[in-house]
Amino acid sequence: MVVTDNHEIIEQDELLEQENSIKFVKMLRSSVDWEEVIAYEHMSPSAKAHSLTATTLRGEGMIGRHPLKFYNKDKTECIMISHFGIHLCGHDGIIHGGFAATILDEMLAYVTIPNLPNFTGFTANLNVDYRKPIIANQWVIIKGKLEKLEGRKAWGKASIETLEHTLLTEATALYISPRSDGPVTKF
Repeated sequence: MVVTDNHEIIEQDELLEQENSIKFVKMLRSSVDWEEVIAYEHMSPSAKAHSLTATTLRGEGMIGRHPLKFYNKDKTECIMISHFGIHLCGHDGIIHGGFAATILDEMLAYVTIPNLPNFTGFTANLNVDYRKPIIANQWVIIKGKLEKLEGRKAWGKASIETLEHTLLTEATALYISPRSDGPVTKF
């Protein structure tokens, strides 16, 4: 990310300091069951440049830092810790529901697509249940889990929680891998 002014540098420093003090992050980093990976490192430069969450929605008051991302050993579960800023709102002080759905869809892709043929797939169905408002300018935990795998189909569930593990929003989805007899587009 290109730093445009001193205010953005201060925000980055504050977020980094907060990130390093989150107890849940410390627990994940010390666990042998979870591996930390760099968010978006799996994406090609072109895909990253056109990604809503990796670039478009990043910056001051939005997604201020890359999320912290952890996988279990078989990549069927993923946990991300992210900060949602004040410029991601649908209502003043409340994160936009479409943004929450986007984050959940992305998390569900992380736990389904690595298990699909050719490591590629697309969202066929996404069901989102909004349980409580997601307040802006806070750290959240996003969790995802592969539920079922049948050939070219993978089902998953995901949630957004507070750092105190209060459920805010949850989703289920079906991802489908394209038939191997057709063209496959790698992202």
